[in-house]
Amino acid sequence: MEKFDRITWNPNQMNGQPCIRGMRLTVRRIVEAVSIYPNRDKLFLNYP
Repeated sequence: MEKFDRITWNPNQMNGQPCIRGMRLTVRRIVEAVSIYPNRDKLFLNYP
């Protein structure tokens, strides 16, 4: 199994939710965005 070094977890940051390394962007938010925007073009327009 591959190690995901881009995902970090810090109990003092973003209420302890897993985040993308170096950003205050939670993994949960990314998964939600992908589910809301099944068309990747619209996703990239709203989240460049």
